[in-house]
Formats: sequence, C-alpha cells, structure tokens
Amino acid sequence: MTADAVEKLLADVRGTLARAGFEVASARDEGSPGLRVRRETDSVMVVWVPGSELDPAGREDAEFEGIRAALRSALLAVLTQAGHAVQVDRVSGDVRVRLLA
Repeated sequence: MTADAVEKLLADVRGTLARAGFEVASARDEGSPGLRVRRETDSVMVVWVPGSELDPAGREDAEFEGIRAALRSALLAVLTQAGHAVQVDRVSGDVRVRLLA
C-alpha cells in the first residue's frame, strides 16, 4: 500500500468514525485519553486510551476490558459497514483497518 493510500485510508477512517458519532482525539493529544487513529505501514490502527474519569476511585490497576470490548465491537461493526477490512490485533486488542482489495 502506498503512502498516499494510507493517508486516504486514515482520513476515511477518521471521517467514518466522526459520522458515526465517535470523537477522535487529535494526533497532537498523544498522551491524553480518547480514541486515536494512527497510520501504520500498510494499515491504520484505531486505539482507545481510557481516561481517569472512568475510574472514580482513581485506582492505578483499573481494568477497562468490558468497556474496551464494547467499543471494539462497535468499531468493528461501523468500519466493516463502511467497507473496510478490519481485524483485532492479538497483542494489543486495537483495531487494524485495511482497504478491501
């Protein structure tokens, strides 16, 4: 996949998520919580960084797997409906998006 194709995919994924009602954090907000879309060599990754407001007790060991699983399911559905090839990264649990060939 060319660099231009990855850029177009990145813009399309961001636009698709915005139209579906997701708020995507800016690339400049790398350290802050939220949904992020970043380019990879041949794909785009959608990553969620949970915010402290989801853990009112402020525990350092907070588990967000239930929220993460629900979000992942929603992302897979929205991006598949938009015509993208999606899969969950086995290690990180993030959503990888590719163009359908």
